[in-house]
Amino acid sequence: MSNTRIIDMQIKQIIKLKQEGYSLRRIAKELNVHRKTVKSYLAHYNQSGVEAEQAIRAKTDIINELDIGIKEKEKNERFKRLEAFLLSQKGNKSKPGFTIQNMYKDYESLCSNECYSRAQFYKQVRSIWNTPKGSIGLTHKYGEKMMVDYTGKKLSYVDKATGEVKQAEVLVVILPASQYIYLEAMDSQQKEPFMNGIMNALEYFGGVPKGIVTDNLKSAVTKVGKYQSVINQSLQEMALHYETVIDPTRPYRPKDKALVEGAVKICYQSIFYEIGKYTHFSIANLNASILIKLKELNSRKLSNSDHSRKDKYEAEKSYLGPLAKGRYSIKEYRKAKVQKMGYVLCGSYKNYYSVPYRYIGKEVKLRYDHTTLEVFYKSERIAMHKTSQAKGQYVTIASHLSSNNQACIEWSPEYFSKRASIHGIGVQQYVDALISQRSYPEQAYKQVQGIIALCKEYTSIRVNEACKIAKTHPKYSYNMIKSILVNNCDQHRQAGIDTKINKIPPHDNIRGAENFT
Repeated sequence: MSNTRIIDMQIKQIIKLKQEGYSLRRIAKELNVHRKTVKSYLAHYNQSGVEAEQAIRAKTDIINELDIGIKEKEKNERFKRLEAFLLSQKGNKSKPGFTIQNMYKDYESLCSNECYSRAQFYKQVRSIWNTPKGSIGLTHKYGEKMMVDYTGKKLSYVDKATGEVKQAEVLVVILPASQYIYLEAMDSQQKEPFMNGIMNALEYFGGVPKGIVTDNLKSAVTKVGKYQSVINQSLQEMALHYETVIDPTRPYRPKDKALVEGAVKICYQSIFYEIGKYTHFSIANLNASILIKLKELNSRKLSNSDHSRKDKYEAEKSYLGPLAKGRYSIKEYRKAKVQKMGYVLCGSYKNYYSVPYRYIGKEVKLRYDHTTLEVFYKSERIAMHKTSQAKGQYVTIASHLSSNNQACIEWSPEYFSKRASIHGIGVQQYVDALISQRSYPEQAYKQVQGIIALCKEYTSIRVNEACKIAKTHPKYSYNMIKSILVNNCDQHRQAGIDTKINKIPPHDNIRGAENFT
C-alpha cells in the first residue's frame, strides 16, 4: 500500500540511492518499499531545502502528528460517554449481585440508540478497567535473603507396614543472589515440620541470611495483613535464636518471591521427574534421593553463564551470618487461666502445673516444649516446670501453694501417725489400724482428721482412753470413737463401772420357735 510509514534507516537509504542515480522503481525494489512511498519522501526532501536527515525527520513527525490526530478523532462523543460511564461504575464491582451484564443494561437505558453493542461494551470494559501493570527485575545482594515456599505437586512413598502410598509435602528454599537451592520432603505443612525444614536449610547453607521470606501459610503467619502480617510467635522466636528476621510476602503477590516460584518449576523438571521413576519406602529414603539429585542440579552450569549455582554460592557463603551454637527447640504457646486449686492445664499433654496461689483466677501464657514449661503473667515468668509426658499428672512445687494446700500435699500415713502420737499411744495405734484397714489410705484421712479434732473437744486423755476401748471392736471408725465419748463410756471404765454393751440378765420370758410358725 502507498504511503506506508517506514523507519529512519530506510529513509536515509532512499536519499542515498537517489543521489547515486537509482530510479524510483529500482529503489522501491531494492528496499522493498512501494514506489509511491519513495516518490512522496523524495518530493518532500526536494521541497524542504534542508539536509536530508532533518527533512525526513520533519516529515516523520508530521505523519506521527496526523496519526495522533486520527486517533483523537476516533475518540468521539459516544466513546467519551462510555468511558465516563465505566469509570463511574468501577466502584460498584464489590457490591453483591454486580455483573457486567447488569451494568450493560444500565448503559443501554442511559444511551438509548447511541450505545455500543454488547461485544464492544465488554471489550471496552476490559481495556479501561484492566490496566496492565509493569514489573521490574530485582537485584539481590549476597547474604540478604532466603526465600521459602512449598511446591504445589507432591512426592510419594510407600509405607512398608501397610503398603499404603502416602503423599509428602515438599519444601523449596533458595538463596536468591546465588540461586542455590535446598529441597526437603516432609509429612505435612504443619508448624513443626515447616520450622524444622527451615533450620535444615540453614544448616545445609552453612549460614544465616539477614531475612527469611515466607509465604502467608498458617505455619508462618497467624494473621495476614495487606501492609503488616502477624508472624507466628514460635517462628519469630526461632528467627531471634538465629539472629535473622521473618519477612512474609504481600498477600496475592507471588512476584515478591519470584525466584523461589521459578525454583519450584526447575525442581519439577530436574528432581521430581527423576525421583518419580523409583519407589521409596520412607521420608528419610525419599530425602536421601532428593539430596543426590539436588547436588547435581546445583552443580550444573546456568543458562547463558559459565558458572553453576554452587559456584555462586561459594561466593555468597562468606556473606551469610554464622549459625547459632545450638539448634532451636521448637516451643508452643498457649493461654490458660489459673484454676482455684492453683494449677494451669497444659492442653497438649493434659497435665496440670502449679502456679503461685496469688495468681488464682488470672489469665497467663504458657510456653513449653518436650522438656520444660514456663508460665508468664504480663511478660513476667512466674513458674517453671519440667514437662511431664504422662497424661493427667499434677506437677507441683510446694512453695506455690497456700499453707492449707501445702498441708494437703504432705498427707500420708506417716504424716497422720505422727500427728496422732502427740495425743497418746492409744490414739496413734488406733489411727494406724484405721488407715491400714482401707485399700486406699486416702479414704481414711477424713476420719483420722475427725478423731484428732475430738482431742480439742474432749481432751487427748479421753480420746486416748476411747481408742483403747474401741480397739476391742473389729471395725475401726470415727463414729465408734465419737459414740464412746458421747456416752461417757471412757469415764465409766476409769470409775470401774461395767461398760459391757449387753446388760440384760438371763430370764425365762423368751418365746419358743412355735410362736413364730
